[in-house]
Amino acid sequence: MNEEKRNVILFFAISILITIGYPYFFDTKTPVPQAISEIVNTPPTNVVAANSPAQAQDKSAEKTIAENEPIHEISIDTKSISGTISSCGLKIDNISLKNYSNSLNKEKSEKISIFGDNKKDVYYSTAGWCSGDKSLTLPDENTHWKTDSLKLSEDSPVVLTWDNENGLSFEKHISIDDNFVITVVDKVKNYGDRAVTLQSQTKVHREFENNGSNSTWTFYEGPLGYLNEGLEEISYSDIEKDGEKRYNTKGGWFGITDKYWLVAFIPQQNVNCNVSYRYFARENKKVYEVENNGDSIQVAPSSEISITNNLFVGAKEIKTLDMYEEKLGIKHFDLALDFGCLYIMTKPLLYALAFAKGALGNMGLGILLITLLIKLLLLPLANKSYRSMNRMKEIQPKIQAIQTKYADDKVKLGQAVSELYKKENINPVGGCLPSLVQSPVLFALYKVLYISIEMRQAPFIGWIHDLSVPDPLSVFNLFGLIPITLPSFLQIGIWPLLMGLSMMLQQKMGPKPTDPAQASMMMVLPIMFTFMFAQFPAGLVIYWTFSNVLSILQQYYITKSCANLKKEKQKNGNN
Repeated sequence: MNEEKRNVILFFAISILITIGYPYFFDTKTPVPQAISEIVNTPPTNVVAANSPAQAQDKSAEKTIAENEPIHEISIDTKSISGTISSCGLKIDNISLKNYSNSLNKEKSEKISIFGDNKKDVYYSTAGWCSGDKSLTLPDENTHWKTDSLKLSEDSPVVLTWDNENGLSFEKHISIDDNFVITVVDKVKNYGDRAVTLQSQTKVHREFENNGSNSTWTFYEGPLGYLNEGLEEISYSDIEKDGEKRYNTKGGWFGITDKYWLVAFIPQQNVNCNVSYRYFARENKKVYEVENNGDSIQVAPSSEISITNNLFVGAKEIKTLDMYEEKLGIKHFDLALDFGCLYIMTKPLLYALAFAKGALGNMGLGILLITLLIKLLLLPLANKSYRSMNRMKEIQPKIQAIQTKYADDKVKLGQAVSELYKKENINPVGGCLPSLVQSPVLFALYKVLYISIEMRQAPFIGWIHDLSVPDPLSVFNLFGLIPITLPSFLQIGIWPLLMGLSMMLQQKMGPKPTDPAQASMMMVLPIMFTFMFAQFPAGLVIYWTFSNVLSILQQYYITKSCANLKKEKQKNGNN
């Protein structure tokens, strides 16, 4: 093997090591710098938010409105979600997902709360009105609404009313479907004697005491939106740095995402939106808001206006996202899932995995099936790669002889090796190029397994009860027989061990590096990968191990076929 060939192998080995191992060796969480300076939460120019602290203080002395209206808790109960909405302020801040639990014990475990189980980290959504006219009294977070019902369900919408006793009456019609969308229709009637100017307003508000993001290179968490025909991921750190980012767009959607959950407003797609992503510090907390203020609308005396907003609060299920994309006429709602740059591959693979899981009743078996189908699809390329590697292995003695003969003359060494390749009709990078073509498909599957909610709490067989978390066993405590707690880097389970062994066997079947230093490095790689993969979700490790096993079987078959063909040629030659 010449120096060029060795460098190519070294390049790909290091590339894979950096790509896969980066999140293990480096903390990729969004850095949390000291609060640079408190940035005032300022609404767009000439607009004062109805529920902003400044306006709340201006109205503190205004008690002409009937705040004696009793406060009610409106219960939410549908097939998919439960929760409550207080008639005071109408903040949507208590939504739980019925089909998703915090732990594997679904009967005893609490359901996932989209707005967080940590009451210190405030998280809520609101929809209403704002105006640049400070003389107007608008509903805010302290407003007591009258309600016609205390139950919100698929078949039971709620209508709330409030009158500012100064010419404006407000209605809020809230309905909900059987999945994750709450529809809010805001109406304003002007029974006064002068025209007023209003803007519709929606807001997603989130506070953190600690770092707000668990983003890694494999998935994104934080504020985002589909604005001006493109996906914008405005990270927490970006907003902290700039204080505020503004976008003018028509339609689209915007909100805040976690790995598996999403809170996003979907306005009417034919209206202009002025979307602000802002940050400010308050009481030692980091506050992030995604706010939209629509165009100004004039409400003439004896007239009425209304605006509709849809709020998605739920799980990022690919079929559900696509369903809403069609139903609500929005573009690329599926991009709430972090498909990455391989979208054209990752989305079909995600659908294939979801189908396989449904067909087989087990996500782990689905992973094995999809991995097998991909290997069959790429079989011609892989065969070409393995045949090239096998030819390289056959001429290893000749290359070593050339290296010994021209050990002190690099120029003649290169010339002699090149002549050998030409004589034997071998392309020195023939084994790498087919592998390079296969890599996008394999890494797309890797990406899908990392972001897919179908992996969450999905069991396999035996001791794997959740494919989205690392293998729970460890060889260092004899797989649980010794009752000791190990640090995470020593949590080396059975599947990571199998992965490391399969990788080691693959190396032994391929051509060996002639350079002792490179040979030593290649021997260490399976051990390093074993430790790294031990921290990865079990589903990823199972996929990688099974892929290695299929490659070993394929490589063995090709090697055996080449050996038989060589014997047949020798036999015919002797005859």
